[in-house]
Amino acid sequence: MNKKIFEKSGIAIDFGATKISVSEIFKGKFKKTITEPTSISKIGKNYIQQIEKNIKTVNQLKLKKIGIAITGRVDQSGNWYPVNKENLGTFKIPLKKLVEKKFKTPTTIINDATAAAFGEAMYGKGYKYKRVGYITISSGIGVGIILNNKPFLSETGLAGHLGFTTSKLGKTKCGSGRIGTFESIASGKAMSKIAKQKGYKNITAEEIFKLSLNNKKWARKIIDLSAKSISELCANLKAIFDIDIIILGGSIGMAKGYLELVKKNLAQEPKLFHVKVVKSSLGMKAAKMGVLI
Repeated sequence: MNKKIFEKSGIAIDFGATKISVSEIFKGKFKKTITEPTSISKIGKNYIQQIEKNIKTVNQLKLKKIGIAITGRVDQSGNWYPVNKENLGTFKIPLKKLVEKKFKTPTTIINDATAAAFGEAMYGKGYKYKRVGYITISSGIGVGIILNNKPFLSETGLAGHLGFTTSKLGKTKCGSGRIGTFESIASGKAMSKIAKQKGYKNITAEEIFKLSLNNKKWARKIIDLSAKSISELCANLKAIFDIDIIILGGSIGMAKGYLELVKKNLAQEPKLFHVKVVKSSLGMKAAKMGVLI
């Protein structure tokens, strides 16, 4: 059991392509949380308005620290760039500068998967390990890497975006513009696209999971393909970073039976590329805990 206690205070935001969740945290206690669907508009200023509105609503204690864990790329100056243009659009926003000016509060902004990885490395299942990997499987695929208790980052913010690397199973283009990426196979949006190609329109990943559990063979094949590709990604992380542990998060990554499928497929890889894979212990709180550095 991890004896390191999370005692941070501040406003923590987890901003994804599907939903935004904002929490007021005081000395490690989650006092108030608002979660709502992300208002998809593909216009950057509208996302800023949604973030600012929720900060105002939640910050009852007037806390003097803000952390934003956000999907996409964040450079060293705090500029935010979505990478998958199909999800949120294409733009560059000086997010750190805008939020600090609006609230006159020091603000940390980091990719959401990296924030979740840091949360798990500090307070969750990764705390015993030097090299921690985190894969979130939800509407997209995010990867965070923590090496010796430090997030693996780069000046442009592209480091760690391994969901946009290619898989031997991939054939189609994803929103990044690359062909055959893990995101084009394993993500929730990819699952819905594959289902549509099979004649099942307007069906979500959650519904595909339910149908899979009810022994619908076509749905089961979609879930199996996702898990098989994620096992390949796990083996890649082992080869690149000699990772000690990989933690799965996100609505798909934590879904019933998904971890077992990934582990089953990973066992088919050569033993050198085997790695311990577990389900997130912090769940939806991981990114919020990790972003209040």
